Amino acid sequence: MTDPAQPPVSERLRWDDQLTRAARSGSILHHPIRLAYAIGAGIMFVGALLPWAEGLVGKLPVRFGGFDGAADGLILAGFALVALLFARSPEFMYAVDGPRRYAPMLLGLVSLGVWLLGWQAGQMAIAGWEDDDGSGTMVIGYWIAGIGVAIVAVVGSYATLRYHEGQTSNPTALVRVPRPSDLGPVLGWIGGIVGLFAGAAAALEIFPPITASAPMIFMAGIGLIAGFYVGRSVGRLLGRRLGG
Repeated sequence: MTDPAQPPVSERLRWDDQLTRAARSGSILHHPIRLAYAIGAGIMFVGALLPWAEGLVGKLPVRFGGFDGAADGLILAGFALVALLFARSPEFMYAVDGPRRYAPMLLGLVSLGVWLLGWQAGQMAIAGWEDDDGSGTMVIGYWIAGIGVAIVAVVGSYATLRYHEGQTSNPTALVRVPRPSDLGPVLGWIGGIVGLFAGAAAALEIFPPITASAPMIFMAGIGLIAGFYVGRSVGRLLGRRLGG
């Protein structure tokens, strides 16, 4: 006979819903890869705002910053904000395959290329000062940006190329069939970049170039955040409708 005090066998064997519930990402402080990537992005952002070259033309001090010339520092500052969004989201730093997995590494490598272009721009500025019987040299701001770029490039490459738990000895394929679940993170990434440059362009239209640096950073940051969340929301909505 069945003991009425015991739950039925079907109840004891019922699947526990907690086993299929995704674990929360937790604080970034508990994830060394995400934390290191965020630290690198923060250093890169600070370095992008500092002077990259300083000198004298006669007795007049002159300086060259990342927002001058081709605005390589502005680009690095924008990439730093995108990197912070990547670090905030485990969808990128711990992705197993697809475009999300490779985005942190690609961002780091592109940032490295922009930083090297900044060296060329700084040397051109110094050459211009020397043509006016002045002198100049690259200063600490450029090297601070370089430290941040190096951290983002190295940590992003490690996050992309490392083996994940449960992964076989075969490396994960770069190309696979897109999934509806990819739409949220990818459109968020694209939306963030579009919002970043839209905000910067709007600041340049509203404010005179000589005073546009601070408003540009603020409006670019707002555009980045708004674009990221709008893009991700649209991507998730489309993903659910497509069966993701």
